[in-house]
Amino acid sequence: MDRSFNYFYTSCTRNDGWPSLSRFHADLEYRLKAQEGLWVAGVLGPQKGSGPVLESEVTRIDVMVALYSREYFRDRDCGLEWAVFQHRMRSQEFLTDQDVSDCLVPLVWRPVKSHERPRGVPAPWPFLAELPDADPGAARLYEEHGLLGLMQSHLSEAHDLYAALLGLLARRIAKARGIGLEPLEGLRPRLLSPAFGTKSHVREPTPVPGRTVVHAGPPGSRENNGYLRYSDTGHRPPEPEARSVAISYVGADQPWADWIQEVLEDGAGTGAEADVRQVRWKTELEPLSTAVARARAVGSRVVVVFSRSYFNAGTPDLHQWEEVFVGDGAADLIPVQIDAEPRPLLVRRGVPVVQLSGSDEGQARLLRDIVNETGPTLPGQHGGEGR
Repeated sequence: MDRSFNYFYTSCTRNDGWPSLSRFHADLEYRLKAQEGLWVAGVLGPQKGSGPVLESEVTRIDVMVALYSREYFRDRDCGLEWAVFQHRMRSQEFLTDQDVSDCLVPLVWRPVKSHERPRGVPAPWPFLAELPDADPGAARLYEEHGLLGLMQSHLSEAHDLYAALLGLLARRIAKARGIGLEPLEGLRPRLLSPAFGTKSHVREPTPVPGRTVVHAGPPGSRENNGYLRYSDTGHRPPEPEARSVAISYVGADQPWADWIQEVLEDGAGTGAEADVRQVRWKTELEPLSTAVARARAVGSRVVVVFSRSYFNAGTPDLHQWEEVFVGDGAADLIPVQIDAEPRPLLVRRGVPVVQLSGSDEGQARLLRDIVNETGPTLPGQHGGEGR
């Protein structure tokens, strides 16, 4: 992606809860788009170890948002990101005598005591000092439970503080980007040692069970919030054969597209490895129908990454959603939703959607099962009907 479009890099460890990290990154990106323009994007951390760290946008992007936690400071890949970015900052300060401290924005994801921070790592950004009217209870919630606690709270005051933080953060990122931090190219990143960390990047399972298929019930129905349990769908065993699969997604969901590709290509010993291609929806250049058609051209099945970003992308009218996702012609499409954003009305009517509740092995297995089968039979459908 063109550097001019990437405003910030979110430095974090997957072990701190991928769904929540992805949501925070998407929320911040959405806020920056509203402030600066639709061309704005961000990059969410490396996905596969220290190799991608060295070639990732952390060597080029002007602003890094670091999410502190104990797991973060144990992760050597995060330590390498930190070393690369700190080297860039110190080099520019030395050469230009310019204050570039605003280019690094540390936040508390999960609380860490001051003596637990590695040597040379600064204290988190005290953004509460810039919000004197913040609710005391919500401020205390952030101080005691971090940004993750603020996001998970059901208190309206916590939601207000979270929104205020996103606004402050977006303004700071836009301002700091004007500093023009010089990139670190060539072999220099490979000569740096991690600033902290004792273990390599690994994916640890989260305790979220999550085997659900989303299917809207009758209007006004509140039974399980309109969700059907996956066990209620007449699931059939997977067919262990190779398939060509395309992933249709928008740029804000790139980390999820990467994860889905990794899961499907791996196969986890099932003998059902797939040839997977990513097909990004060029939202400014093509309608939804064209984006999905391009994905169909390279895959016999198409995983469509549903999210708030996907639903808000482009300018499709309601009938275009129906044209693409409803009816027999959509049997090769596998909508997979990564958040709880309400779907367009016509997509809610009779369209089964796989709801992912995390990125642990249970969710990976669910995704493989869905892609490798001919389609779970939903209540009211006959056994041979596709999705």
